[in-house]
Amino acid sequence: MADHTIVHLNGCRPTPLGSYLKALGVFRLVAEQVDPDARGWWDREGFVLSSSLTRTDLEAFLLTDYQPSPVLAPWNGGSGFYPKDNTDAIEALETSGAGRFRPFRRAIHAMRTLVADEGLEERPQKEVKERLLLRCRSEGPGPLVPWIDAAVVLTGDGPKYPPLLGTGGNDGRLDFTNNFMQRVVELFDVESGDPGQDAPAVLRDALFASPTSALRRTAIGQFAPGAAGGPNATTGYSGDSLVNPWDFVLMLEGAVLFAASTSRRLEGTAPGTLAFPFTVRTTGSGTGTAAIQDEATARAETWMPIWSQPTSVHELQALLGEGRVAVGRRQARDGLDFARAVAKLGVDRGVGGFQRYAYMMRSGKAYLATPLNRISVRRNPSADLIDQLDEDDWLRRFRSLGRRDGQPARLTAIVRRLEDVLFALAQDRQRTRGSVQEVLIVLGEAQRYLRSSPKSRELCNPVPPLGPEWMEA
Repeated sequence: MADHTIVHLNGCRPTPLGSYLKALGVFRLVAEQVDPDARGWWDREGFVLSSSLTRTDLEAFLLTDYQPSPVLAPWNGGSGFYPKDNTDAIEALETSGAGRFRPFRRAIHAMRTLVADEGLEERPQKEVKERLLLRCRSEGPGPLVPWIDAAVVLTGDGPKYPPLLGTGGNDGRLDFTNNFMQRVVELFDVESGDPGQDAPAVLRDALFASPTSALRRTAIGQFAPGAAGGPNATTGYSGDSLVNPWDFVLMLEGAVLFAASTSRRLEGTAPGTLAFPFTVRTTGSGTGTAAIQDEATARAETWMPIWSQPTSVHELQALLGEGRVAVGRRQARDGLDFARAVAKLGVDRGVGGFQRYAYMMRSGKAYLATPLNRISVRRNPSADLIDQLDEDDWLRRFRSLGRRDGQPARLTAIVRRLEDVLFALAQDRQRTRGSVQEVLIVLGEAQRYLRSSPKSRELCNPVPPLGPEWMEA
């Protein structure tokens, strides 16, 4: 690494999710297509790339030599494989003559063969879709497999969909793969492979936050809520969705790093439940931007790791492939569990923090990857106090009680307050008296409510006895 050059990618930030994935996309492409010894890390809200490429070399690689990874989803409507879809981009790539699109052409041809073999004239349903997915995974060309593994997990119980990529590479009517191809066609001449007129300027904006006016009025999906347009998006009543095409292309390239990183939980109330990397059930508490009521429609929440030491792509893949977070002897189930695990170092010690995202239904029925808060990974003895509330599974029972249908608003408010103060305690490394006192006050309110509600006491015992550590704290 003595001859490596350090390039600060100020346009690649931990938020929004699209920008985080964009950083990973640049890192992966450089490591896989140029320099296997490349290293990457986060520093002062930007991504740092150490490789054999200078800033000028990096721009030249992406503009002239970069080969787009095949990302296709013939199991989805709107993917470009069916008569009612927008087929302009997929047909342009399919008939292109440029060498940089050769892997894409081969993948399109292979998927078209499977679609024709299944006799499909429209997007498949149920058993046919599952069979097509299995065939795409087993018969598709090698370069396409990482994308399939990132978008879909094939199990004995049918296909499962990591929330990072919606429901198999789409969100409602927005197919990510077709939009990826459209952005590629906008950036490059499909016959020669040369970059388009605006490609250098928008690339500098994507990588280094250099201003440009060449953004496109197109959809970004769940990945960048601030760029999605709609009410209050600009001066006036509403604004268009403005997207840098490089942002879209590079963020899907980054999402491929999450391929084959799904495991099965062996504990908990749902045997065989799939655990996606650093992904847990959504918890409305711990931040001022969500409520318990939002949890019912949310898909999940993902805690994206932030690391500050030079790391190779293989090391990052191993971290994402493990993706486990433990509270004691069990895996974290939701956001509060994750916060407790972080405070107890129940995660990989190479991670300095996590950016927390929740996939929440906003703006009608669309999902947005909403940034919630940033959590540091440091040993925090305060979190040990919370363990006493796990006796007889009390904490889980009480939290579940407040989420049952028809419960009084008073109980729901107590549960939300308890979760908020436990989040604060888990992050209070000084174990200040105020944080501990807030928890004790809310526990007193919980105890008083349980005393006044015989029906609730049938479902949840009183607060368990607390040890002397609470008095000392």
